[in-house]
Amino acid sequence: MKHGEVNTDVSFYAKKLNNHAVRLAHSLYSRKAFDECSLMNLWVSDFLYNHRGEDIFQKDIEAEFFITRATASKMLTLMEEKHLIRRTSMEQDGRYKKIELEPRGVQLHEMCLTIREEVERRFTAGLTEEEAAQFKALCRKILQSME
Repeated sequence: MKHGEVNTDVSFYAKKLNNHAVRLAHSLYSRKAFDECSLMNLWVSDFLYNHRGEDIFQKDIEAEFFITRATASKMLTLMEEKHLIRRTSMEQDGRYKKIELEPRGVQLHEMCLTIREEVERRFTAGLTEEEAAQFKALCRKILQSME
């Protein structure tokens, strides 16, 4: 270990990387340009866009983003009020509401792509393609063990 280097755990590095990613995303995204939508709205719009054609429900959002039912409900209600999504009852069972992107949600997704590409570019700038692939594989492995 080098002088001044502290032995830290994986969770410390994960948190630090997350802080950098969020700070960078905020610097690239002007909320005022899109009616005060949160970064989470951005990621949810991206998720819905990537799963268009599938039936996506609140429970899928909860699982994907590891958020509580109450948090998901409140966020989706606000997204609906901002005309980013619509929730429609399923014919088979009216208790289930399918979540779909509205045109404004698709625009938010397009903004998300730009941000995601820039964050990815900066995060992987010092890595080889092989190192980036290894890092992603390790992250998937850690996430699988925790879910």
